[in-house]
Amino acid sequence: MIKALYTSITGMNATQNALSVTSNNIANAQTVGYKKQKAMFDDLLYNNSIGAKGDGKYAGTNPKSIGNGVKMSGTVTDYSDGTITLTGGKTQAAMEGNGFFVVGDSKGGNMEFTRKGTFGISSDYYITNTEGQYVFAYPANEATGEVDLSGIPGPLQIPMGTAIGGIRTSKGTIKGNIPTGEKQITQDLPVYDNAGNTWTMRVEFKQTSEHNYTYKVQMRNDSKKETEFKDVQGAGGNMTFDAVGNPNPKEQGANIPFDGGSIKLDLSHLTNHPTDKTLSVTDVDGRAAATVKDCFIADGGYVMVKYSDGSMKSAGQLALAMFPNEGGLMKTGNGNYTATNTTGILALGASGQNGAGKVRGGAQEGANVDLSVEFVDLMLYQRGFQGNAKVIKVSDEVLNEVVNLIR
Repeated sequence: MIKALYTSITGMNATQNALSVTSNNIANAQTVGYKKQKAMFDDLLYNNSIGAKGDGKYAGTNPKSIGNGVKMSGTVTDYSDGTITLTGGKTQAAMEGNGFFVVGDSKGGNMEFTRKGTFGISSDYYITNTEGQYVFAYPANEATGEVDLSGIPGPLQIPMGTAIGGIRTSKGTIKGNIPTGEKQITQDLPVYDNAGNTWTMRVEFKQTSEHNYTYKVQMRNDSKKETEFKDVQGAGGNMTFDAVGNPNPKEQGANIPFDGGSIKLDLSHLTNHPTDKTLSVTDVDGRAAATVKDCFIADGGYVMVKYSDGSMKSAGQLALAMFPNEGGLMKTGNGNYTATNTTGILALGASGQNGAGKVRGGAQEGANVDLSVEFVDLMLYQRGFQGNAKVIKVSDEVLNEVVNLIR
């Protein structure tokens, strides 16, 4: 009976620990990126008696084994994906498939790994998680926005407020129809000087005879809020169309002097038909000066910066970590994991690289907890605990009977 008491105690301890695992799953059913765990059990050492071999006259006997109870041998973490929810959060991200986001300290060390993509921007414009750890990423080339995955990822600072210089306009095209009989018509083009200032270039056409026009070019500095156009000296020319309204000769245009260079104005796509005006502007290059005003995480884990002129460019790409044995990761709280001796060699990459899954920007991954399954496990463990408690009660009653025999 003493043995039964101790065996039942092991059962109570094991089911109590399993209840803790299940209750933790239930408690974290709404935790972003949480991965559920399952309790595993093993039986304990047996008391065995060796069986006897048959001697020809009598049959042999089988060995006898009496167990000593049960233990919770460990837990298994289920790393299957949780439900992805689009939140629209600018600095939120979710993982689909294998991989973990990488976080650590400001020096790029003390790496931990997480599926919790609830990130933000620190006071000094670094991407961080809710615990103040730095989110690691591969930086992009400042000029091109291209990400180099051959380097070592580390904390990524957003160049908030950083200015990009302007690029002078070098070409522009006016296309469409100048209605026959239209005596005067104008078309404006947005252009930029070397400093990134915005100008408006106005081309004014005047009819001199049927299918023949002259044109002049004027400029206005919009960055200085000028209201009047000024003629560009040496700019302008003649525009001639054939009898069916096509340019004659076909190549039409001029080089317009501007800010130490010139703008190649292409007029070869104009027509002169008795229809409505359809003038439009295409192929204008150059760029105004702008500053970084905002940032967001896009699909693929790209950290995009948005400039004041509406343009966007990548500042980096979130780093992802992969392990041969995810089961060897150890939970440390706050949705983080650390590597152990059993996880295998760490592989770093980015979305879709080195076996990693895909990153969804503006999204969150929910816990992969199925409450219906957890409640069933909860009832099973509860019954197991009650059963072991019942065995202890019965064993106690039997011991009392034995004690009473000698009274």
